[in-house]
Amino acid sequence: MVENILSIDLGRKSMGIALSRTGLLVTPIDNPHFKLDDYQQYISYLKKFFLKERVEHIVIGYPLYPSGDPCKMTPVVDNFIELLNENFPDIEIIKQDERESTKEASTFLSSSGYNMKKQRKKIDCIAACVILERYLHSIKQI
Repeated sequence: MVENILSIDLGRKSMGIALSRTGLLVTPIDNPHFKLDDYQQYISYLKKFFLKERVEHIVIGYPLYPSGDPCKMTPVVDNFIELLNENFPDIEIIKQDERESTKEASTFLSSSGYNMKKQRKKIDCIAACVILERYLHSIKQI
């Protein structure tokens, strides 16, 4: 059973984070905002986070067009994965298709009573939950 999994929904100004300590339940954690494209700030945030939480695997949302072809964010995520590998060599990095994850997160938040303005504060960490749940389903863990 895969446990202690952090999920990341990477954006240009924010990073949605979700966590599964058990490999069965997924918890939204945070949606920190950073300066545009300053991915070193993202790494600094994760270093502090890893001091509090034991993480053995990172599942990162992998952006693709609906056709499955790479999109503008695909090389950005590839470069961020390299940064993750450099800074956290003992943590396994797993790419997970993130197509429609933000849309699914928005639908969930809307049904929970969040209007579009309120969704902005939570949408990325809920998308990270969607990404992590998809991964757990793909390995038939949940």
